[in-house]
Amino acid sequence: MAPASGGATRRVFEEAAVSTAPLQGRRVAVLGYGNQGRAHALNLRDSGIAVVVGARAEGIGAAAARADGFAPVPLAEAAAAADVVMLLVPDEAQAGVWTGGVAGHLGPGAALGFAHGFAVAFGLIAPPPGHGCFLAAPKGQGGMLREAYVRGGGLPGLLAVADASPPGTWELAAAYAKAAGFLRGGGWATTFREECVTDQFGEQAVLCGGLVELIRAAFETLVDRGYAPQNAYFECVHEVKLIADLLHRHGVDGLQRLISPTAAYGGATRGPRVIGAASRRAMADLLDEIESGAFAREFLEACARRGAGRDGRAAAEAESALARTGRELRARLEALGLE
Repeated sequence: MAPASGGATRRVFEEAAVSTAPLQGRRVAVLGYGNQGRAHALNLRDSGIAVVVGARAEGIGAAAARADGFAPVPLAEAAAAADVVMLLVPDEAQAGVWTGGVAGHLGPGAALGFAHGFAVAFGLIAPPPGHGCFLAAPKGQGGMLREAYVRGGGLPGLLAVADASPPGTWELAAAYAKAAGFLRGGGWATTFREECVTDQFGEQAVLCGGLVELIRAAFETLVDRGYAPQNAYFECVHEVKLIADLLHRHGVDGLQRLISPTAAYGGATRGPRVIGAASRRAMADLLDEIESGAFAREFLEACARRGAGRDGRAAAEAESALARTGRELRARLEALGLE
């Protein structure tokens, strides 16, 4: 059950054709009970799979796991008790968790799984010889995955298997994705590296970097010219969701038919001036840094120094005019049931 090779054509694992038999009678250790870990553990348990949660005894993940009816144990103990070990701690912690005890407690024939390709793609963890090593990555945050599963739905996913994994590892990866709720839209065969590179590029160029900075720059351009921040927020932030929903449901071509002629003409003729050659060169530079591993090294070094500084950035952002205006308007929209 290996993927097709090369180009854009990749094997898709369809939920109806996948059996969870490779997981039956086996115990899965979910190491880490954060955004992804909680969703995976709950969905697997609800699918009839035996689950043991590994978490730090005094951590918030362990407390959350106990509240959900699990009996969390130390990470190495969970790994030793399992046939499938899912390493779902944050990227920056995975290498330390692996070398700090989990690697030495992987049982004979146990498989190692990941929900993100980072550690394997950039050589932080080498797939252990003689053990299956797979990637099962839902295309959505953990909370979204759990909500979709509870509703009787699910998400699509990406699947990969490390070289030299024993026969049956593709079947195990697909069975895991089905039991955890992310084969509903299909499971696309990929590689650890491709999943990681495209994921990081999308985050940086669009989802968490480019889009946020585009919104900020547009909002500030209007406010600096004397326009009311409330107007600027509605046009440059609030309506992003409306357009994103149209894109999601109808595609780029469908969007053109559903927005006003003024909006369609203005977007088609002015959008390329905003995202022009310079922006495309910047995107290519980002991709170069990701592909070379430079971004991974920078990120890990930043984490080692100061935890990547996320809390400080969030605190500074909270004082910006964009954030203040957003809090004011969201309170009104929530009262109307629009948020």
